[in-house]
Amino acid sequence: MTRALVTGAAGMLGHALAGSTPKGVEFVGVDVDELDITDLSSVEARFATRKPDVVINAAAYTNVDGCEEHEDDALAVNGTGAGHLAKACGSLGIPLLHVSTDYVFDGRIEAPGQYLEGDAVNPLSAYGRTKLAGELAVAKATDAHWIVRTQWLYGLDGKNFVDTMLWLADNKPHLEVVDDQVGSPTSTHQLAEMLWAIATEQPAYGIYNVRNEGEASWYDFAAEIFARAGRDVDLRRTDSRAYLRPAPRPARSVLSTEKLHAALGRGLPPWQEGLVDYLDRKAKLHHTTDQQA
Repeated sequence: MTRALVTGAAGMLGHALAGSTPKGVEFVGVDVDELDITDLSSVEARFATRKPDVVINAAAYTNVDGCEEHEDDALAVNGTGAGHLAKACGSLGIPLLHVSTDYVFDGRIEAPGQYLEGDAVNPLSAYGRTKLAGELAVAKATDAHWIVRTQWLYGLDGKNFVDTMLWLADNKPHLEVVDDQVGSPTSTHQLAEMLWAIATEQPAYGIYNVRNEGEASWYDFAAEIFARAGRDVDLRRTDSRAYLRPAPRPARSVLSTEKLHAALGRGLPPWQEGLVDYLDRKAKLHHTTDQQA
């Protein structure tokens, strides 16, 4: 039985990892109330008692705009905390799977280009800078690591774009969504399954891009949400200049998954299939909740 310690277990991705734990793996979930990853001694003590065989770091300061004002706090978790986990893993000789982001890139790649794992990084935001700091800290502390860059996550048990769009559709006469930011909407549930595959099949250590296949603008994503949910919505295009936010976003941050396919022989389904799967999960959850009420 492989014992996997998962940080950030109370978060959206953490829940997805818990719900997709494969046979032969013991899920040991911890969150900030049980383990402060910014405290190295706490990390080392927890590892000594739990004795994990592999660690998946899904803990992160993910408030992208909040990071602009609280970069030190974000760095403590996204950078220093990740380094502490890697150092503890390295001292015990166990591998670490660290989840990172497309925000380490500036998004200035021209279509139809996709970012390779070895492309130059240039984060535009505090969130991107702190996540990059985490990548560097992990790589410095232990060779036995997988850094997984992903993007545009949504899933159950967390605030996400899909639910926000559906709520707005019920409460606004029309919606405007930007069409000048392009990425790959990625289901946490399908991402979690691939993270488990990496942790158990153990391809060569290094950086891997993992996301649902295909690409879309936020407008495209919204349009697909409404189509799949059967909603008739007055949806209009706009651009990011209409929605000035504290943190700049990459304009095009599509991640190449060639390396993942070469290593494991497979990737995630198209993003449209990920969306359908999520809406099905959401409907089943509501049905179960209604029956229990």
